[in-house]
Amino acid sequence: MSSVSRVTSVLDALASTRRRLTVRDIEQMTGVPRSSVHRIIQELEDCRYVVPVPMGGYRLGPGLLKVSLSSQHQIVSPMRPMVTALSQAVNENVDLAVLSGADVVIVDQVANPQRLQAVTKVGATFSLHASCVGKALLSRLPEDHARDLLPRTLESFAHNTITDKKRLLAEVAEIRQTGIAFDHEEHDVGISAVATCLGHPSGVIQAIAIVAPTQRFARRRSQFVDALREAHTRSLATPPRAP
Repeated sequence: MSSVSRVTSVLDALASTRRRLTVRDIEQMTGVPRSSVHRIIQELEDCRYVVPVPMGGYRLGPGLLKVSLSSQHQIVSPMRPMVTALSQAVNENVDLAVLSGADVVIVDQVANPQRLQAVTKVGATFSLHASCVGKALLSRLPEDHARDLLPRTLESFAHNTITDKKRLLAEVAEIRQTGIAFDHEEHDVGISAVATCLGHPSGVIQAIAIVAPTQRFARRRSQFVDALREAHTRSLATPPRAP
């Protein structure tokens, strides 16, 4: 494991829970040796990325806030008009997601309260294999890289979750051809979704999804696909912004 991987593993462990973590907790969660955890924590403390808590242990610190706000502005802001326009066009919830390690993170959402109470929220994470945004993002990676990101065992979240890796990779290969990924109650019973990847001025790969109750999704499936294809085309035409 590289030095950078060790640091990100420590930060990911601290971000995965609201409770304080001791050095021993972090060692057990990440597999990073205790001596290395001590050193990393000390360096992160200097940057205020990690802070000690009175009862012992550590939590994420305020130093990360400036990184988070900057990242949100750079990734989300250019796509916000498109997310809003797509939600208004189809009158449904629309999620924007990015790849984060071996997970998918929802970075923006426009919810339509009259149609469907949001089943996700900004900051929520999903497994790659059990979401249309995850499968769409996998399709943009080289096949070997996509395979390496998948866990040894694919967890089942609902009755339609794909838990066979060979079947999943076959579907991802098809998505590479069509550009469209579906979620037919694969993470939440009663909820279906469809996604595609977007071009982004920064080069960050993003996936955008239309989410709806399964019954309504079945009736409007072709309309959703057409709307996503149009959004994808518009994103590719967006000129890069100056740094």
